Amino acid sequence: MLDYLGIFDSSRDGSLRIDANISLVSSEEVETDGAIGDEALAAANRTEVKNISSYRGAEKALAYEVTRQRNALQRGREIEQETRHWDESRGVTVSMRSKEEEKDYRYFAEADLPVLHVSDWAEEIEIPELPDVRRERFADEYGLRSSEARKLTSTREVADFYERVTGQFDPDVAASWVADTLLGELNYRDMAVADIENRLDEFLHLIELAETDDITDKNAEEVVLRAMLDEEISPDAVVEREGLGTTGEDEIECAVGTAIEENPGAVEDYHAGEDGALNFLVGQVMQSTGGSADPGTVNQLLRAEIDG
Repeated sequence: MLDYLGIFDSSRDGSLRIDANISLVSSEEVETDGAIGDEALAAANRTEVKNISSYRGAEKALAYEVTRQRNALQRGREIEQETRHWDESRGVTVSMRSKEEEKDYRYFAEADLPVLHVSDWAEEIEIPELPDVRRERFADEYGLRSSEARKLTSTREVADFYERVTGQFDPDVAASWVADTLLGELNYRDMAVADIENRLDEFLHLIELAETDDITDKNAEEVVLRAMLDEEISPDAVVEREGLGTTGEDEIECAVGTAIEENPGAVEDYHAGEDGALNFLVGQVMQSTGGSADPGTVNQLLRAEIDG
């Protein structure tokens, strides 16, 4: 939420740390309506847990403290007002230092801070579209699955990038490329969308090359995109260097004929119902064309030739 509001950049401003406070009172001190008297609250010493670095860590630390304090109270022991350290590796809290008075916690009022009445400001504050709202809109507007919408709104940069891609391509195509292919490759390289925002045009051109069958989807994802990220070169430069232009149908038909002629055993296995035989022949054609043939086209031509 802080990221979407544009007021916090984790890469620049550091990470969030959590200090969690919790105190328990005896169930005898709780009224039937759930209220707890002031005296009981004042007597319930506060335990502050520090050095927590995640939401999950906060949950585990507080759960541990609840158990620890409950056991102490049941044994008639008083809870000491103290600061405790959360030991993530052991899953326990450890006493750091005791504090005898609330002023040691700096709970006292700040005299130089005036009272501010902020209710009148509400209508003047412009709140941007926050993650939950954007996630719901992505699902409704683009017809995305909840898992896709969640991934594509994980950060404001990812969501903005996806919407810029949908301006050029079908939402499903854009979702597949951004959520599955691009984010996976970026995560593997410990990169973020923010690192490639200035290369949006190159990324759009890569999708165009794949969508117009100028290169195969496999080569686009596994060769061109990876080279673009690792070497910071354009998709056209990769295609030219690697010779990835899609093979023409005449050349594919020639390769199909050669594969059938050179592998009669696989053809017999195909007629015998062996599922892997056709895949083997497809692999032979892909190998002879340097991976530049469209696998779907190869599959169709092989079936037509063998069944014909």
